Amino acid sequence: MSRLSRHPSESSIRPKLVSRLELARDGTLSGFVYDAEAPERRYSVEILLDGLVFCTTYADAFVPELAEQAHQASCGFAITIEPELLRAARTLEARLANLDTPVGQPVDLESEHANHADLRKTCQLRWLGGLRFQGWIDSDSALFLEAIVDGEVVAQVNATAWTHVGEAAAHRNARALDFHVPQRFADGRVHRISLRREDGEPIPATSVFVAFPDGLAGMIDALGGYGAERLRGQLYDQLIPASLPFSDYVNWRDRFPLPMPRASGLSLAVVVAGAPGAEQTLAALETQIHESWTAGVIDGEPLSVDSDALLEFLDGAASDSHHVVIAMAGVVLEPNALARIAAAFGAYPDTIALYGDLDFLAEDGRLWPLAFPAFDYERMLEQGYCAHLFAVRRDTLLAGLEARPDNLYRLFNCLLDHAGPRQENILHLPGALATLPKLDRTNASHRLAAASQMHLDARAVSADVTPQEVNLFPAVRIGRAIPRQRVTVVIPTRDRLPILRTCIDSIAPAVECCRADILVVDNDSVDPETIAYLAGLARRGVRTLPVEGPFNFARLNNRAAATLDSDVLCLLNNDIEASSKDWLEEMLTRLAEPDVGAVGALLTWPGGVVQHGGVVLGMNFAATHAFTDRFGDDSGFLDQLLVAHECSAVTAACLVTRRSDYLAVGGMDESRFAVAFNDVDYCLRLRQAGKRIVFTPHAKLVHAESASRGRDDRADRRSRFEHELDLLRARWGEWLNQDPTYNPQLSRDGIPYSGLAWPPGPRAPRYNHLEPARDVPLGF
Repeated sequence: MSRLSRHPSESSIRPKLVSRLELARDGTLSGFVYDAEAPERRYSVEILLDGLVFCTTYADAFVPELAEQAHQASCGFAITIEPELLRAARTLEARLANLDTPVGQPVDLESEHANHADLRKTCQLRWLGGLRFQGWIDSDSALFLEAIVDGEVVAQVNATAWTHVGEAAAHRNARALDFHVPQRFADGRVHRISLRREDGEPIPATSVFVAFPDGLAGMIDALGGYGAERLRGQLYDQLIPASLPFSDYVNWRDRFPLPMPRASGLSLAVVVAGAPGAEQTLAALETQIHESWTAGVIDGEPLSVDSDALLEFLDGAASDSHHVVIAMAGVVLEPNALARIAAAFGAYPDTIALYGDLDFLAEDGRLWPLAFPAFDYERMLEQGYCAHLFAVRRDTLLAGLEARPDNLYRLFNCLLDHAGPRQENILHLPGALATLPKLDRTNASHRLAAASQMHLDARAVSADVTPQEVNLFPAVRIGRAIPRQRVTVVIPTRDRLPILRTCIDSIAPAVECCRADILVVDNDSVDPETIAYLAGLARRGVRTLPVEGPFNFARLNNRAAATLDSDVLCLLNNDIEASSKDWLEEMLTRLAEPDVGAVGALLTWPGGVVQHGGVVLGMNFAATHAFTDRFGDDSGFLDQLLVAHECSAVTAACLVTRRSDYLAVGGMDESRFAVAFNDVDYCLRLRQAGKRIVFTPHAKLVHAESASRGRDDRADRRSRFEHELDLLRARWGEWLNQDPTYNPQLSRDGIPYSGLAWPPGPRAPRYNHLEPARDVPLGF
């Protein structure tokens, strides 16, 4: 049997388009592609310089002029092209990928009359999940906007903070938007949201959203009869989590009360340290649902401890108590605080000490959550966050009292004088145990400095401890002595001479100060000026290592580690710029602790907005940089941009690690994480090997992220990025669900530390432990 077929003509394949292409003076190429016959269709667009494909982008951005004509308006695009590339070319054009259909009119780069209009986005509104939205708008001054849902004004939006937008030559600061709409819209229905100025002028940004009360899994449970769908609901809630603003904390606490602790017969001794405020603490003890306790007040100044009086109390009135609660005078315990403490000691018999979250009462009477991580040794030293209310086993406390501590910070850290920083038997109880009174933070900082110095002396760790500027908590800075060691800064690069030269010149003072070396890993540079520059680096004592092949960040660093014989590696992106000479020394002081596996730095965009403040796991079931909604001189949530602290991972854009540790865990996984998440995976494998990952805000550099190779969300790289994200989820899924350095009560959408999780994650007591990784065979 024969079959006849007709091939569609070329004219029937090509869509009928309305399109435009414009080049701005700052190198931003923007335009749109609108298909009148299929307005919902989106296209990938190839950008060509002199007939050669330069990059690919996806046309899905909002286009105001199409919206004004009542067309489907999300079909625009905008990219930034480096000036030197434009100067070297004659013609710039765009076409639909795989169809060769032109987009707009080609731009004659040699013509003085070239049109330099600007269609780049001036604002953005993005639904994060639940009832939360983030975005930005170009404006020099603060703005006050109205949020409109289905035609109704439902919220006032203050665009007063800053964020970073754009890339490469067109990056800039813009006013940030971050807001929630009322909970009545969590009804499982699709809603449309838009913004307008106070004078009624619409903002060209819209979005649609759907939200469920207590998450989709919670809604399925409430409906009943759909048990088979609960797994689907849980996955949805991981990928598109919901949150509520911190301002709703009191209502959130009432909506999600902590589980009733299991009854315990443990007898607790309660020590109230200090006289001022002791009455409030004793009054709160009378409301406890746990009845087996004995209390004593040790007179003295706030935060002070009289070791002799404490021993007398333990030998006398509290002689039959095997667990002791230490509370700063003025702390107001929750009615279930002692019951939770007793239940935790009963359920976790190996625990030597525990602490919990606290609340803070602001001057206006509003309650705010102090949501802490699982035990963080570095943060304990620099902030003393866990010493204002904690509980400890009697035998452990008696051993610690041999050090004669004279304040609460020393009373806590003396428990670790002989155990060291990797103390795995300190338990954290998520959820507030008490409300913290107002601190004299300057006095507290000096007491903390003395306590941390005595603790490090007891451990025979040579270090200087100095009080720092304070905000909410006390703050000190630890500077450990750096052992003699060989340090090499490893910089992968390919062409892009201007940023490489800036990087090497800017880090030179720090490299000289630490007597370090530099190794530039050249990945197939072809630019003649770059090749000449690399050839001349030897005269400056800088080595180069040529590595051929496609860009694979993990492989480049692995080759460098295999070639070198240094003790310490500093992995550094070529788009990093240092502004001081002490950043490398600061990172090396953190690595001086043998159990620290990697150290990360505070990185900002050129405009000053934070680009990296540590990595938090679990945000949208992925890994996200923290504090990207803050400027570099901000204090951060609970002062975390003022003190060094642990993270589950840090970025390899600037990462210090021992070469022996690097090789021991197999370096970076170049097969699974060639470009993205190789640093996260590496840090997690270090953690699994018993190492700590420390972020220090005292090492501060500028990072023009992906300036050297472009962003990962470009259309031509999106599939690779998504594949590597899937591999991260497959290997480290349990850690992504429960990051021990993050609090389960905090939001898991958008930017870390910016809201309350709705609903909260598991709030069972927890150690700073991590579940084993899954073995994911190659090809899966």
